[in-house]
Amino acid sequence: MIWIILIITVILVIIIRFLIDLNKDNKDLKDQNVVEKFQIIVSKLNEYVYQGEGQIEIFDKRQLNLYKTGENKVIQFNYSTGHLTIAWKYASTFFKKPYILPKQFDNVRNIDQSEEKRIADIMIKEIEMVSLSFLKSVLDESELK
Repeated sequence: MIWIILIITVILVIIIRFLIDLNKDNKDLKDQNVVEKFQIIVSKLNEYVYQGEGQIEIFDKRQLNLYKTGENKVIQFNYSTGHLTIAWKYASTFFKKPYILPKQFDNVRNIDQSEEKRIADIMIKEIEMVSLSFLKSVLDESELK
């Protein structure tokens, strides 16, 4: 009986903490959407991936896509419970092989401009590394055929 009470208590604590964090997000995003909250990150990634010509598609105040019409790359942003997840998706039409690079950044509720720049730089470096690695693996596979 004590185990059941303990398990229920742990589950309730987890749910309550999650709901509190969601409420904090709602306060954060009351007067701004995720584009405005992370403007520097969005701008730097747009400049790097799309030479500043990317378009923003906002799904709700927590989610958006950054893309360029006619290209096979999309950057997804999802902000929830104080965490920002950025997923770079690349679909190679030539090699018929998709790649997704998700990266979560924790505790970004109250970050400053220098931290936003640091996050953007981390994503850019990872995109560069993954792009080279992905291209190499696809080329290696095509040589084996």
